[in-house]
Amino acid sequence: MTARTLESYFIDWEGEVFGFGYGSGEPHIIPALRKFFELCPSSEVERRNYDYVELECALTPTVAWLLINILAKAKVIEYGTSPRFAWLTERGYRLRDFVLSKTADELVAVVTEYDLDAKFCCSETHCNCSHPQGLGYVEGAICPNPFFREKLT
Repeated sequence: MTARTLESYFIDWEGEVFGFGYGSGEPHIIPALRKFFELCPSSEVERRNYDYVELECALTPTVAWLLINILAKAKVIEYGTSPRFAWLTERGYRLRDFVLSKTADELVAVVTEYDLDAKFCCSETHCNCSHPQGLGYVEGAICPNPFFREKLT
């Protein structure tokens, strides 16, 4: 199997969740995503839910609610009775930690300056990196991408 980096996994996650920036959208999407994660408490605090009012103030209500909806569908956030005070899932915390480990400019470079030959294009439902010789899709394989998995094996 070809070795994967967190950057390569992030490329696949970003492409699957946002995927239509084509180099023009990412400089807008990535900083908003990073700011969203800055406002989400870490997994080490007792009260882990975000406050939608803080998100709306920092991102604008439009961007905050678009991200809440997108990230809920991507299983990055979950909520009890209202997404106004949701919290990150386990994959959400892994994603948050990765995103906050880089600047917005570094993240934009990760998703726009990748090597086409090294791009795997895995998703939550299919894997192109599990073949022992790195030759592509293996039916039934589950991608080990930590941003697609709730539990790591």
